[in-house]
Amino acid sequence: MTSEVFSFRFYLAAIGTGNLAAGLQTVLYPWLLVGILDASPSQLGFAQMALLIPSLLFILPGGVLSDRLHRGTWLAILYTLYLVPLALLLELAARTQLSITAVVLFGLLFGTLTALIQPARDSLMVYTDSFVMHQSLARVLVIKFVAQGIGFMFAGLLGYIDFITLLVVQMTLFVMTALLFLRSHPRLVSLSRPTRPPQNAWRELREGFALFRDDTRLLHLLYLVFATGLLPFGLFLVGLPLLAREMDDGGPMLLATMQILFTLGVVAANLGVIKKEKTFSQPGKLMVISFFWRGSLLVIIAFTPDFWLLFPTLFLWGFSSGLSMVLGRTILHNQVVASHRARAISLYQLCLLGGTPIGAWFCGGLIEGIGLTSAFASVAVVTAVIALAVALGSPLWHLPANPDLIEPIKEA
Repeated sequence: MTSEVFSFRFYLAAIGTGNLAAGLQTVLYPWLLVGILDASPSQLGFAQMALLIPSLLFILPGGVLSDRLHRGTWLAILYTLYLVPLALLLELAARTQLSITAVVLFGLLFGTLTALIQPARDSLMVYTDSFVMHQSLARVLVIKFVAQGIGFMFAGLLGYIDFITLLVVQMTLFVMTALLFLRSHPRLVSLSRPTRPPQNAWRELREGFALFRDDTRLLHLLYLVFATGLLPFGLFLVGLPLLAREMDDGGPMLLATMQILFTLGVVAANLGVIKKEKTFSQPGKLMVISFFWRGSLLVIIAFTPDFWLLFPTLFLWGFSSGLSMVLGRTILHNQVVASHRARAISLYQLCLLGGTPIGAWFCGGLIEGIGLTSAFASVAVVTAVIALAVALGSPLWHLPANPDLIEPIKEA
């Protein structure tokens, strides 16, 4: 395999600036709907679905493109294109012409770019030493969620900082991210012809599907990831903003605080992984346990407890989610050869983000139909039942770490 120049330091910096901007987006988008435009739970669910539904259409082609294009250049182009929907939103805000329809259209444009970015960004990890992959992934997730937490904090200052100013800051951060990805994976000029001609795109997609079709354990990993997006994550996107609005007339700062506590849990989990010298011996079993744990925590949130109980519960929810994130990606990086890894990651992301828009839409309707408390309780019960079924009957429960399957690639 041809060696590639890759700077993990600049990659981490790009992850930081990109997710600082994403943290602003995570709070501003739903609060713009429920706090400013007074959207109903079903409208919020639909808007969150619009933000995520492009993943169903574009994340697989994005994985194929990422395996065929120079990733650093491709990521720089995509991050720069974020300026288009943000500039449109800024123009509408300046003219005070914001509407739910306009925000939903913004979400579709923004979500399309995100769907193309994810497999390219995650697959750059292929150039990291595979035998410390779990530590490298944990470092990336720590930087990602610390940066998001800072973004949540700034977004929570909406009302003290003008909305248009926050949009300009977000646009600046995306430009910085584009430049940093170029530095992390610069294009090398080569006079030699490529050793492998590009394959048919549909053939490459079929090869990606075959990775999971031929290994039931990996297929069941996708099922569990889809259920994660459909249930806990779908409820997280819709239930948390509504909970923040209902609790003591909470504003964007309360929503930001909730997001920060969740993020601190994710960071704590990954800091623990960074200290772990050996890879996980039973990552599949830990994935199932963390899924069950999230369902149990939703029972507590269902009864809208006082802050002294709600806040640590959100932290633990983030901790279990953070552990699950690094486990799922570690399984993929340890089980899939490097030449197919972007496609495997895109399928993994498709299941997570494919289940999430459906879950956001479903949970929005569920909350509107039976109320916030009953919706949280119902999702908690279904999550626990699925986890028990996987533990009792799925080979994922017995999946070991198999680092010998990796095609090693060293960092240049």
